[in-house]
Amino acid sequence: MKVCIASVGMAFVVLSAFGGEFNANGCGVKWDDRSVTVENALFSKRCISIGGRLQTASFKRPSGSEWQTERFADASADQMTVVAEKSKWSPVGSEGVRVDICASGVTNTLYVFSGMPGVISICPPRRAPAAEHDLDRDIYRIREWNKALGAAARQTDHISYGQRHVKVTSVICADQTDIRDQLLHVDERLLMNYDTPFTVAATSLDIRDVLSGEGVVFVRIAPMPLARPGKDDDFIVDGTGRRIATLANGYPLAELVYCGGEAGRQRAVIAFQRSIRPYRPGRDGVLLSNTWGAGNRDSRICQEFLLKEIEAGAKMGVDVIQIDDGWQRGRTANSSKKAIEGTKKVWSGYWAADPLFWTADRERFPDGLEFLVGKAKEKGMRFGLWFGPDSSDEAANWERDADCLLDLHRRLGIDYFKMDSMKLHSPIALKRNRMMFDKMLRESGGAMAFDLDCTAEVRPGFFGLLDIGPLFVENRYTKRPIYWPHHTLKNLWDLSHLIDPVRLRFEFNNPDTNHGNYSWSPLGHGKYRPDALFATVMAASPLAWMELSDVSEKSSAEIASLVKVWKRERDKWYGGVMHPVGDRPDGVAWTGFVSESVDGSGGYVLLFRELNPSADYTLDLSGIFGKGFCANAEVIAGRGDACLTDGCLKVSIPETLDYVWVHCSK
Repeated sequence: MKVCIASVGMAFVVLSAFGGEFNANGCGVKWDDRSVTVENALFSKRCISIGGRLQTASFKRPSGSEWQTERFADASADQMTVVAEKSKWSPVGSEGVRVDICASGVTNTLYVFSGMPGVISICPPRRAPAAEHDLDRDIYRIREWNKALGAAARQTDHISYGQRHVKVTSVICADQTDIRDQLLHVDERLLMNYDTPFTVAATSLDIRDVLSGEGVVFVRIAPMPLARPGKDDDFIVDGTGRRIATLANGYPLAELVYCGGEAGRQRAVIAFQRSIRPYRPGRDGVLLSNTWGAGNRDSRICQEFLLKEIEAGAKMGVDVIQIDDGWQRGRTANSSKKAIEGTKKVWSGYWAADPLFWTADRERFPDGLEFLVGKAKEKGMRFGLWFGPDSSDEAANWERDADCLLDLHRRLGIDYFKMDSMKLHSPIALKRNRMMFDKMLRESGGAMAFDLDCTAEVRPGFFGLLDIGPLFVENRYTKRPIYWPHHTLKNLWDLSHLIDPVRLRFEFNNPDTNHGNYSWSPLGHGKYRPDALFATVMAASPLAWMELSDVSEKSSAEIASLVKVWKRERDKWYGGVMHPVGDRPDGVAWTGFVSESVDGSGGYVLLFRELNPSADYTLDLSGIFGKGFCANAEVIAGRGDACLTDGCLKVSIPETLDYVWVHCSK
């Protein structure tokens, strides 16, 4: 038998019936000519190929039960060639291992990272059979599409869960937040063995054994289902066949195994996101300000005004002063100013409208942006800008856009950019958008961070570009009025069940302005203490969505007092696994977040008392910290008391619409 082994750097290609092995970065790959196993300390997954379709033959945790009860005969599997090498998902990601598996002329790719309990798979797209969704069933056609979906579920990669009592939960995240405030849609069901198959288009799907708390969670790395150029489905749920099939629709899929019920699922999805974009102190989780939230658009943007913003930002403790639309020479459709003579206002096609569109407006900034960047630096702050990548001709100017921002980064030291106005309606536009960000991340060494606007248009959304920086989630203003702190807290709390909260940019508004617009309601922002407004978004990357120079000294000082504590603790706060806890915020709930330290030493608890009549609340932490957890509970911010007994945190907050932040340590 002929054996051929080739090595290129740290990549190994083995063409042999005897197989091979590759270990790097805490990850291992083992293979023979008909199967491959990828693993780390948290999981093991064995795959075969049948007709070029990668199939899961085994998926489990080291001490857990098997999640694939169907047995495949290796003799019927394709012969395969395996390439394993050290790799990152993106320029800013953790280093792990990439595995390319070639069989029957088809290449499938797996990524594995040491801290992630599963794989990211990239499989060539295959069209699923056309069939009605669950709620579109016609009893007279049920047999036909039942057969088609049942066959498809068997032929594509799937998990056969066997004799288990399982709960299946599908989640759709919804962006375009300018027209919606319900950002998470959840469908939960207990499967029966007569539940006929149906297809699901979803951001995530979780299958859990309700008795053991073990499960498998899938997350699609793609734009939201309604924003994809193709409306292909992601999963087939087949109760009759006791299987969950993952459809290859051209978008990568994270496949994660876990234990510990809801807390375990949360750890798994956060670990997956941290493998692609690890939390980096100093770059991530910063307090950024943006004046657009005051509702005045760019009418006040000028050098004199920005100098006042810098002074006010320094007093509050802001990390990054950002100018929204209005810093540039060109005028967008959102500008309050007239267009430069010989040009017109646009919302795309910026380079065609004016070759100098993205140069600084010298009328507004006679000393240039470098003057303001220097003034901010003197106060210990950095600078950020708004930018609209050119969507015309399917983002054909992507490289010109990238070079423009790289110039601002290199020449002025500007690292933070809010990315807006994109319209990505085709696969080629999405691909070019991806290349634009890759170029900037690579050439800046990951220093540049991008707030991806999710408020409108067709854009990559919550999981389309999860490595580039925070997601700018919503525009909420007091001037209209549409800023309600409990709604913003609700959206953060909802999304935190699936998205690493530090990846979410959420706003708090000026506590001193536009109270008359809310005089009828006890939930208006003026009813909150200023630091409590900041606390509502403290689990996210916070955004001071206001003109800072209009905030009173008293309010600024109250916010600054909490910001000081938050900055002292934030690396540990964000470095842990964030769990939304309590009831869903609705204006009258007890609600909050727990940050679980990865070393098991304890963590932080942030709790809010909305307009709830009870001043006392007990939170059972045993599901997160483990049964019998004993620790000291120290109130580090807010107003209230806390004590920890037998794994239960008992807190008292005297006033409504207030908070308490507690550090729990062994």
